[in-house]
Amino acid sequence: MAQIVRLTEYRQRNRAQAGFKLWRRTFDHDFDATMRLNDLSPEVLCRLAEPAEASTRFFYSLILGFLGYGENAVFELLENTTRILVVDIHLFLADQVRFEMMRRMGWLSRFSATQYHLLDMVLEFEHVRALCHQDPPQLSATHPGYEEYKGLIRQDQQVFIRRLLPACLEEFKREFLG
Repeated sequence: MAQIVRLTEYRQRNRAQAGFKLWRRTFDHDFDATMRLNDLSPEVLCRLAEPAEASTRFFYSLILGFLGYGENAVFELLENTTRILVVDIHLFLADQVRFEMMRRMGWLSRFSATQYHLLDMVLEFEHVRALCHQDPPQLSATHPGYEEYKGLIRQDQQVFIRRLLPACLEEFKREFLG
């Protein structure tokens, strides 16, 4: 008996396969359309959380594959509007990766992006970004800087959290990668 495959599921699988190609080759892990931030290994998170030069190609290949541009797409040859979209998605995903590290370290009491598949974070970027901005990460009451954080207005609280990102990356590497 023939198996019926929904066209949207087929497209999503193909986009996920194209987007994760470099990741599979580099990280020697299996990635699929259902991957979420909390499914990523500590090694993958560390590579993705590195400064832009070290991680950009991983994000760009993921985003371009998910958007259907295929594995041979060259960022510099894309239309200007597409490049801007890719950069916006890249910056958003990079932040979410770093927040996921903070969550694993126990530095955040709330972080909503873990509920979304990476594929959806790209394909439904504007919607997911808006939802994440409505429910931003919150510093854990057990973090040493919590008292200072608590006295800040919401926007300044987000700046406070972002300032912790470099220290978090170093501590994350020590704790999870030895």
